[in-house]
Amino acid sequence: MNAISVGKIAYDITIPVSSFPEENSKILLNERMEYSGGSACNVAFLLKKWNCETFFSGVIGYDDYGTSIKKELENENVYTNYLETNYDKHTTTNIIIVNKSSTTRTILAVEPEINHIKKNEYQEKYDLIYSDGYEYSSTMILYNQNPGAISLLGASINNGSDEKEIMALAKSAKYITFSIDFAEKQTKLKADFNNPQTLLNIYKELKNKFPNANIIVTLKNMGAMYQYNNEVKVMPTISVKEVDRTGSGDIFDGALLYALGKKYDIEKAIRVANIAAGLSTTKYGVKDSIPLLSEVINYYEERFGPLEPQNNVSAPINNDVANQNP
Repeated sequence: MNAISVGKIAYDITIPVSSFPEENSKILLNERMEYSGGSACNVAFLLKKWNCETFFSGVIGYDDYGTSIKKELENENVYTNYLETNYDKHTTTNIIIVNKSSTTRTILAVEPEINHIKKNEYQEKYDLIYSDGYEYSSTMILYNQNPGAISLLGASINNGSDEKEIMALAKSAKYITFSIDFAEKQTKLKADFNNPQTLLNIYKELKNKFPNANIIVTLKNMGAMYQYNNEVKVMPTISVKEVDRTGSGDIFDGALLYALGKKYDIEKAIRVANIAAGLSTTKYGVKDSIPLLSEVINYYEERFGPLEPQNNVSAPINNDVANQNP
């Protein structure tokens, strides 16, 4: 499969600590992980690791971090034909502090001014398109040039994307993953995980806004909400010993897009994505935590039976979900 991932890129420095630092203190540490990051970049790494011909489109700054990002993408055989360098700006840097005792994380994002792609001249045809919503113009061009592609939009509030542009892109994407935080903000409804009706109300509102898209709402460590066979369901996460959830949502998106490209139905695709995301939380960082495709398949088949492709990649769409229960 030919894939392209477009969006914001960053340089991630992950620092595990035994407890969150107190103000005006000094802590001596003996480990840190440094990788290219950002949702679109993480998705690109997964798709390539899972044997897709993968292109990345985004912008790096003119600095050591940008040079490192380009080198890392090329070392992983991700095509950088559409990776631009802005010689007037620095690369976004994320300092990620992971509390080992609670597995929570705090992200300090050091960002330059808005830094968007200037050239939008894509030569290849793509089977799979991922966008994090940050590059509106590039994403729309890719959608228009590849009407038969499976397109997945990651709708989140964490990467600095313009929310209006994300919602505009959502009208054209075939699949959308909404983080629950972003879904709450857009629907002006509050999720209560102890009250399934509140989740259903959020899903119904999103479905009213985007009736032609297949919508998945990620529920943090509670799983994912989706529609299948005219039912709205919640698929729980897998049970693992978590150490770091950084990037697990990106890995979910990448695995979901891959599975849809393999013509798995939406329920199987979400289960594959759940497994990949869950396994990723057992390691620190993002890039090194992406599981092998064989690991995910083995986990799936040991518990759920053969993972066979289906003839139809699209879930049934039902605009009336008012009386359904997650």
